[in-house]
Amino acid sequence: MSFLPSATTAVIASMSFLFISPTMTLGYTYTFQSTLPSLSNQTLTSNNTGAVILEGATLIDGTGALPKPNTTIVIDGNRIVFVSNNTADNFDRNFSAANSVNLTGKYIIPGLFDMHAHVASVLKDSYNQSESEYALRMLLTHGITTIRNSGGPTEQSVALRDNVSKGRIVGPQIFTAGQLLNTPQIPVPFVEKKVQTKQDVRQEVRTQVVAGVDYIKLYVGLTPDLVKAAVDEAHFYGKKVIGHLYMTSWTDAANLGIDALTHGVPVSPFLLSEANQQKFLESGDHPFNHLLWLDLVDLNGPEINNMISALVSNDIPVDPTLDIYEIITKESQYQYLWPKVLQLTKMLYDNGVTILSGTDIPNFDLVPGTSLHHELEILVEAGIPPLEVIKIATRNGAQALGTEEDVGTIEPGKQADMIVLSDNPVNEISNTKKIEAVINNGRFIESQNKIKNNDETVYSLY
Repeated sequence: MSFLPSATTAVIASMSFLFISPTMTLGYTYTFQSTLPSLSNQTLTSNNTGAVILEGATLIDGTGALPKPNTTIVIDGNRIVFVSNNTADNFDRNFSAANSVNLTGKYIIPGLFDMHAHVASVLKDSYNQSESEYALRMLLTHGITTIRNSGGPTEQSVALRDNVSKGRIVGPQIFTAGQLLNTPQIPVPFVEKKVQTKQDVRQEVRTQVVAGVDYIKLYVGLTPDLVKAAVDEAHFYGKKVIGHLYMTSWTDAANLGIDALTHGVPVSPFLLSEANQQKFLESGDHPFNHLLWLDLVDLNGPEINNMISALVSNDIPVDPTLDIYEIITKESQYQYLWPKVLQLTKMLYDNGVTILSGTDIPNFDLVPGTSLHHELEILVEAGIPPLEVIKIATRNGAQALGTEEDVGTIEPGKQADMIVLSDNPVNEISNTKKIEAVINNGRFIESQNKIKNNDETVYSLY
């Protein structure tokens, strides 16, 4: 769409879009005659007027490459078909009838990934359809176009994924696990299937495969023999396995073939020195005793060094969910442990462990969307450069999901998932919150912020 007033009026008169409110699954078609009214940052627009040319923005493409000023991006349908900041380049196709958007002074990054989003809730008997749909809309509004649901009620989690995929519910693309596999020896308040034997494990994996999950989620009570049974069975059916573990150390899990690990404080007695392991067992042996474990762990000891080596050699990604540890350590008597959390995260990054962006919503009352942006701020606080953090929140997520050929970076041939920002996130990572528009699978979500033409006339992106 051109931002010249004459061209704008002609195009927008024929465009339809969807209203989204916290109480609606899908909106209704509405045709407007002039620029969009303010719609509380909740307007989803179908790109049904042909190709769109985004001109003049600085592109941060998610590959880790330096920002590219004055870039032209062409979107045709839901695909990116052209990207260049070389004015000598010509479009590969004839887009003479395309709509052109002047984004000079703006910044474009890929859509973000929340790799730890319990959008179907994970507490027992807590599933709420309206709350799940609201969380999905909140995520999308904040530029999160892909999520991994790291565990929830199996049937409802799969249904949410499918309903989003079919357009019945508005939200980011979902990859989902089902209920947690756990042993009765460590009771938890979460949706779980209690297993005790290898046969129990294999049967539950098969049950979830039939139900349609993308991942199998292993939980704190599983010992190494049960972890191996789950990994072998899941891999036989082409499913990946993620784990929040305790009775199996990250070192053992990585060597047993697990595909990903969650939470950046890997509480396990087996990752402590022999002396401190005994102290831990005597003082509060429990998978959620994060504070005691942090106090006792020697980050320079052989246990952590061996763990990091196993993660690197087996290419195991980790989503640190730093948001929750900031909350856990916020009380004054525990604040001394916070630098240790950041140090361990930086050690993982520096040694080549693939870091992912994830939050653990809605646990700890984390707010969908805003918590992911704060997670990025904490990753920078840990010492990871902003450009790398953007890659963590985009390309790394796609690679971990096995979808890097389709999403995660802004390149020709890929799905059009991207965010238009008003300020440079490489200079200040908090600028990822300055969202002017979100493009999800080629469809536009309008922000309340408007983009001004050179004549100071204000136009919506769509």
